[in-house]
Amino acid sequence: MKRNIQFQNPVFHKGLNCTVRRGYKWANLKIGEVVLLNETKEAVIEKLLVARFGDVKNEDIEYEHDPICRRKESLFKVLSEIYPNFTWDTVITIIYFRIK
Repeated sequence: MKRNIQFQNPVFHKGLNCTVRRGYKWANLKIGEVVLLNETKEAVIEKLLVARFGDVKNEDIEYEHDPICRRKESLFKVLSEIYPNFTWDTVITIIYFRIK
């Protein structure tokens, strides 16, 4: 059974995309694994990055699926609205994927 990644703003672009999730829940995805996006699209996992949010660089999120989240400050604002108590010290997993 394919894992399903849910999105509040399911905007995707051609080529590489990424999404940022709090914690380690998605850190066990495998490179090459096929996942579902909002139960409607298939995507292939290309790369994972686990880090403290404060250590993330803008280059790490330049492929963010949501255009307003491609800069660290705006991504922080969005993640703070989604996840209670989100801070610059919160551990995140960045999931890089391509739509099939």
